[in-house]
Order: sequence, then C-alpha cells, then structure tokens
Amino acid sequence: MFNHGFTLPLEPGLAAELSRRAHEARGSILTATSASQSGHPGGSMSSIEIYTVLYSCARVRPEEPHWPSRDRIVISHGHTSPGVYSALANAGFFDVAEFEAHFRQAGSPFEGHVERAVAGVEWSTGNLGQGLSAGVGMALGARLSGRSWRTFVVMSDGEQQKGQVAEARRLAVRQNLTDLTVIIDMNGIQISGRTEDVMPVDVAAGFAADGWRVVHVDGHDIKALHSALTDAEGPTCIIANTHIGQGVSFMRDKPEFHGRGLTAEEYMAAMGELGIPPRLIEARNRRALPCAVLPLDHATPAVRLIDSQPASFGSFDNSDNRSAWGAALVDIARANPQLPIAVLDCDLAVSVKTESFAHEFPHSFIQCGVGEHNAATVGGALSTCDVLTFWADFGAFGCDEVYNQQRL
Repeated sequence: MFNHGFTLPLEPGLAAELSRRAHEARGSILTATSASQSGHPGGSMSSIEIYTVLYSCARVRPEEPHWPSRDRIVISHGHTSPGVYSALANAGFFDVAEFEAHFRQAGSPFEGHVERAVAGVEWSTGNLGQGLSAGVGMALGARLSGRSWRTFVVMSDGEQQKGQVAEARRLAVRQNLTDLTVIIDMNGIQISGRTEDVMPVDVAAGFAADGWRVVHVDGHDIKALHSALTDAEGPTCIIANTHIGQGVSFMRDKPEFHGRGLTAEEYMAAMGELGIPPRLIEARNRRALPCAVLPLDHATPAVRLIDSQPASFGSFDNSDNRSAWGAALVDIARANPQLPIAVLDCDLAVSVKTESFAHEFPHSFIQCGVGEHNAATVGGALSTCDVLTFWADFGAFGCDEVYNQQRL
C-alpha cells in the first residue's frame, strides 16, 4: 500500500516496487530530455530515489491533487523537473508518455522548472533558494488551519549558498515547526563544477547551528530514505549523499550533465546500460501531437470574510494611514474568529503598526526578523493554505528588494 504517510515500515515488496519505479524513471528522464534536446538530466537522476519515495509514500492522492489534507512536497531545485515529473507519473498523477513527449514544449504544462500547473507540484520555482521558505509557509499553514499535514522540502546542495535559506532555517526553529522535513540532494555538483570549488558550505553545520536535527543517508538507498523520513522528529534535515547522473557510468559525477541532454548515440548507450528499451523515436513522434495533459487550475480561492464595520476617520481626526492599517487588521480578526489569519512582520511592528494585532492575536503574528526575502515567500506560500495572510513592510523592502520572491 502506497501513500501511507510514512507511518508503516517499508516492507520488502514495497521497497522492490519503489526501486523499480526509480529505475524506470531514469529512462523517462533521459527520454524526455533527449526528445526536447534540453533540460537537466544529471541532478534529476541524483534526486530520483528521493522523489520516488516521497511521491509514492507521502499522503497524497493522484486522483485528487488538491485534497485539502494532503502532505505538501516542495521542490526547491526546480530545474530537476524531469525527475519530478517522472516520479509523479510513476505514482499515477498522469501518463508518463505524455511527459516524455511534451517536456519543455510550448503549450505543455511540463516546463523546464516545476510549475503548479502540473498535478502534484505545490510550488513553482525559478531561481534557487526559495523552497525552504515556501515549506515554512506551508507548515505554518497546517498549524494555523488546524490540519495535520507534513511538509517536505527537497533542495540541492548548491543553493545552500544563498542567504534566504538561512533566514528560513531560523524561522522554522523559532516557530517550532515539528512537521517540517528537508531533504538535501548532496551530489556535490553545480553548473560551474564542484560545489566545494565554487563556494564551499558546511551544510550540516549550518542546519545544526540553527537548531535542526541533521541525519545523513545514502540518497540512492530506498530503505534508508524511507526510514529517515519516517523517523524525522522536529525540524529535521536529511542530507542525502548522491551522485549526479547515477545509473549511467559515463554520466556519473560529471558536471557537464547538470544541464546537457544526451546525443542520440549517448542516449542509446545509456538506455542499453540501464537495460530499458529506447523509446526516443516514439516520444518525438508523439511530440507532434497536442499534449493530452492539461494545465491544472491552481488559483487559490478567495477566503470568505464576515462583514465588519470599518473604522472611519474624519478630516479632523488626528491619525495616519499606518495606524488605520493596523486597526483594520485587528478589526478583521475580531470579526472573523473562526478564520485562520496570519500577519507577518520583519522587525517593523512599531513602525508599520502591527503591534496591536501581535498583542491581541499572538499565535497569528509571525515575527520573521530582519529577513524580507524569506518573509515574502513564507507569506505567499501561507496564502495558498486557506489562511488570510498579510505582510506589513516598508514599500522599498516589500516591493523592490523581494521582486523575485513576489514573482514566484
């Protein structure tokens, strides 16, 4: 039985099936990136056991991708989309042949970086470093909405170089997000070469210093991954040691395959080594047809508010816009006691007038500290969880500084 939510031991039969799925996914990764002549096969192959275990075992419903109580799986290094789509297809979300044929094709939902238009994808990505913040937002969403889903965030080792990751680490511990688990694909490779040469980071030490429990596993060992995910308690970071291009000897540990598809000759050799019948011609022929998998409607419905009497300020009232804003937040929360509400702040409560809300509704007030990049992404993710979310900040910070976080 799959989709059990990591509450049962992994029986031998299930472990064998998951291994089979991961193996087949490698063939899909190579077929899709070869058919499109683009994409990122190397990291997809190092992450595929992680994706296979998560999408096959977490509490998700392929037939009901928007099931409210589903576990949230955030993919931070979204360029490994071929691995994500392969694992989702093998878990039953859509036909794998459609993904193999229409990867990175105009009009198809299967873009080069994961998008929420694909069933099973919780967060769209572009540049690296935002996934953990999104996971923090979704974990907060579970708490504030009274639900019990777990949140998993899969990340690359290269993106640990970004400062926003540290902002998110600290907020997760500050909020004691016990149902948040991070899995880092530690393959040691990024675009420019080996991570230790580009910008060395002691990933384990960083997480541990901020109060996370850190676990090391073989990232290609299905049983070890499942066990680590099952045993995760409190904010946990699972460092999965992997190899880029795992499964194909001439791709293994080679930086060039981070973002390069295979030639026709390399494809045949790789599929032969995997023992999987090649299907590149079939995929390219199918590519001439419209994609049968339609984009998923992922718009978050607007929350329903109970009408409240708005505060009125006359021309002779000694007040200001900021104070009116703070008073309005309190009024909304008072009038809607059953509605999950969150107000995020970046150490500016006195200036942006959210201190009254913080005093009256402390469990709904999220102090992010001086970390606008993290706050913007946390707020965005939180708003997808049926939580009415506000973020008060100075305009120069909340618009200019975090444009890309708002974009995603």
